[in-house]
Amino acid sequence: MKPFSAVLALSFAVGIGACVTGLAAPAWAQSSAALQLTTGKVITDPAGAFISVSVKNGTTALVSEAYVACAFFAGNRALGKSSTTLFSIVPGVTGTDQVRLLGGTSANRATCAITGHK
Repeated sequence: MKPFSAVLALSFAVGIGACVTGLAAPAWAQSSAALQLTTGKVITDPAGAFISVSVKNGTTALVSEAYVACAFFAGNRALGKSSTTLFSIVPGVTGTDQVRLLGGTSANRATCAITGHK
């Protein structure tokens, strides 16, 4: 199993490769280029699983809302998806939150992405 950072780096590299080869990147990837997503490790408790997420605003404008979605897995088996909205991230500041999947007590990894912002 690859660490999440390796999977994220591979996903990012594939996205860059798609742009270089002439394929258009998804709209959320283009509009979120100055927002940097960082994730923690997946933690489980009796209610389910959660992961800490941080979004750094690298723009010069206020980001009123940033949307982060995560898919949770137990090995290669998908358990479900969940998301959060981070509000009012000023330039140069990092907003933080958690994404929780209720009932996902066997989760051991998650993939997360910024899916949009205002």
